[in-house]
Amino acid sequence: MIEDRFAARLGWITPAVTIALSSLIHTLSGDKRAFPFFISEADYPGLQRVVFTVGFTLAGLILMYVSWRLFQVNKDRGRWYWMHLSMLCGIFVGANLVLMAFMDMYDHLDLHIITALNVFHFSLAWGVLTHLGMKEGNQKGKNLRYMSIALGFIAFFGMTYAMGLGIEAHPEFLDSKNNMNIIQPWINWAAPLEYLLAISFMLTLGSFESDMNSDDEEE
Repeated sequence: MIEDRFAARLGWITPAVTIALSSLIHTLSGDKRAFPFFISEADYPGLQRVVFTVGFTLAGLILMYVSWRLFQVNKDRGRWYWMHLSMLCGIFVGANLVLMAFMDMYDHLDLHIITALNVFHFSLAWGVLTHLGMKEGNQKGKNLRYMSIALGFIAFFGMTYAMGLGIEAHPEFLDSKNNMNIIQPWINWAAPLEYLLAISFMLTLGSFESDMNSDDEEE
């Protein structure tokens, strides 16, 4: 059985490495459409797609396991109703991350948007519910979540607002078969905010490490 705190660490390291490596390969290969670009644009045919698909598939499976173990370790010392909802959110995030890994934006745009939005929405919900559920959680982890969850909401609403302005200015984008060049001036803001949202989620996952010890393992 994998050690719980190591599993929690893998939960944020795996997507971090996947995003960094696939984006780097996408940039260096000359396949990038423009810069900056969205994370999912790195899911482009070639080595970057292999990294993207394998990395996010592993990350999704790890997150489902982490969510279950986080619940098992904390259910008796936390608010059980919030911890149940936290577990369900975490499993849902992991499952959608696995699906998103195979539903690339170039060939399966509608399914990609659905799964990506599920990851965004429910990862924020997972962080909030876990925070509420851990009434005796580690203070260091709590402090990290205050910052990471606030950062996540700011990044999400900023990204959504920027894309909304772009589509409002160029409604023809919706009928352009995903020609993102039309709204690139707004993507210049939205894409970095998406990376910031991903960072906030990984910080939240990192905060779980300190709460993955059972009672007899508390430091």
